[in-house]
Amino acid sequence: MGIEGFEDAGVYKITDEIALVQTIDFFTPIVNDPYWFGQIAAANAMSDIYAMGAVPVTTLNMVCFPTKRFDIGILKEILRGGIDKIREAGASLLGGHSVDDEEIKYGLAVTGIVHPDKIVKNEGAIPGDFLVLTKPLGTGILNTGIKGDMLSGDSVRKLVEVMATLNKKASEAMLSVRTHAATDVTGFGFVGHLKEMIKEYIGVEIFLDKIPYFEEAVELAKSGVVPGGLYRNRDFYKSHVTGRDKGFQYDILFDPQTSGGLLMAIHPDDLSMFEKTASGSRLDFWIVGRFVEEPKGKIILT
Repeated sequence: MGIEGFEDAGVYKITDEIALVQTIDFFTPIVNDPYWFGQIAAANAMSDIYAMGAVPVTTLNMVCFPTKRFDIGILKEILRGGIDKIREAGASLLGGHSVDDEEIKYGLAVTGIVHPDKIVKNEGAIPGDFLVLTKPLGTGILNTGIKGDMLSGDSVRKLVEVMATLNKKASEAMLSVRTHAATDVTGFGFVGHLKEMIKEYIGVEIFLDKIPYFEEAVELAKSGVVPGGLYRNRDFYKSHVTGRDKGFQYDILFDPQTSGGLLMAIHPDDLSMFEKTASGSRLDFWIVGRFVEEPKGKIILT
């Protein structure tokens, strides 16, 4: 698998039982604490591996750092955060590459492994499948609030803990049942990544009142604290969305996410088994919609 299917990661078959899954992701700091930034960036990079149903096994650091502007101790904390998250995933850090740059950037190139017959693609949902989401929305709005120093310490702590959470448990729960398709929610927002799941061959009904989000995002949005990416996503994808427009609950669907949760299309007969597995691993999840035959290519808000 390459870029043609807009999959979360590339896949290269080695044998009849082993395929490599590869991805890379990095970005500039979104929180002030370098250790937490390292954790979030690493969790975000590994998310695409988990979305494909694979297990991350090796990683490489990707580092840009302005050595003349910042103390090298900041870089050490960023890398320490990344390494701790890599260890939590059970993967190995093999090395990497660093560049003296004007702006701090950090992330990982990640290689995972999966059985070729067990790859979970972003396309394949069928009518009747339930749509499950495993992290709340609103990280884009809250990260914008952090830049304006508009979030309390408790709110920041809650946000970074969610963003730094690996999608490992979500992937394991996904693989315990018949999951027909999956992806992770990142920069294109909930709607953008959901559109990749339905393309033009199927539709999906969204239970708008069931969408989880950070409560702090409501007041921030009312104050105009909204990332530019939300407007870009909305302008690009709004033609694919029909039904109710409830103001904030509509806008939050376009909010660009950092290290968001997994979106899964789960067979209706397996939903109770998924709930049991998720409960046993203390995985948060929300049933936010259901795939439908018609209208094809549309996201219907109800």
